[in-house]
Amino acid sequence: MQKFDDVTEPEDSNPEQEMTLEFAPGCFDDFEGTQEELDELVEHIKEGFRSGKFAEESRPLTDEEFESLSKTTQLKLLGMLDSDESPRRSLN
Repeated sequence: MQKFDDVTEPEDSNPEQEMTLEFAPGCFDDFEGTQEELDELVEHIKEGFRSGKFAEESRPLTDEEFESLSKTTQLKLLGMLDSDESPRRSLN
């Protein structure tokens, strides 16, 4: 299985490029809460993204953390890293 350490950023990636935040259709379908709680969660995510707080406080997963994820989640994350799309962050 491919590890995060084995994947490098594409040479044409530009850290200064403006990132966009996208929510995949249906990403909150399994959310168990009120509409008000969902709205608050979405606003919290948007504010963390806008302020740069999430980027500043982010860190790579350790091997142990990665291995503790479901195989489905591991494959989704690796698929995002291997994507030929322009650099952007999508929350699924």
